[in-house]
Amino acid sequence: MNHALKLSLAISIAMLALTGCKRDENDANPDSTALSGPQANAPDPTEKPVDTADTAGTTGDATSAVAANDAAAAAGAPGASAANALSQADAVGLVGAVDKHEVAAAEQAKSKKVTGEVAQYADMLHREHSKNLEAGKKLNPNESSPEVTALEEKGRSDLSTLDQKSGKEYEKAYVDAMVKGHQDALTLIDTRLLPAATDDNVRAFLTTSREHVAMHLERGRALQGKLDGAAQ
Repeated sequence: MNHALKLSLAISIAMLALTGCKRDENDANPDSTALSGPQANAPDPTEKPVDTADTAGTTGDATSAVAANDAAAAAGAPGASAANALSQADAVGLVGAVDKHEVAAAEQAKSKKVTGEVAQYADMLHREHSKNLEAGKKLNPNESSPEVTALEEKGRSDLSTLDQKSGKEYEKAYVDAMVKGHQDALTLIDTRLLPAATDDNVRAFLTTSREHVAMHLERGRALQGKLDGAAQ
């Protein structure tokens, strides 16, 4: 056998020995090799799968329900939480609280001897809110609910602040207060009181009250514009 043939046989024997050792190593420690291909992404059969569709659906429905209830409560609409719901007696009682405040404010204005269009405006508010107050009393209003009490207390506080002014300063402050008060009353009627009305007589009363309040607000804004112009 020549030298070249001997060298070729030696190389072949060495390669076979290395291959055998590698196979023996893998057989002895099958977990030592890294997973690749489909097995690398295979799920663990002992792990409980998470149903993401059910989880997302439950969370979304709960969040939507809370949001819908909050929106309804804020608007006083059907679906509002019991804590924010109004009875018809409560609704009529709140209109009565507004009427009483406007009558008291008009009496204060007249005692301050307001003049001209401001005096005419105060006379109109006194007359129409007095009539509305009497109409509401026929519908058995709740005049002692916490909200009615709070509204009446706020009215007294506002009048106390207003009473510190006099002359033209008072006239302007009075009209400004009437504009704000009637805007607040209009929002209250639209968002909370009318949605609470199920009885035809109560709904008719609240609708008429709303018409008066809207007209008073329009007149007040026009007068406010005149007074602002005169002050410049």
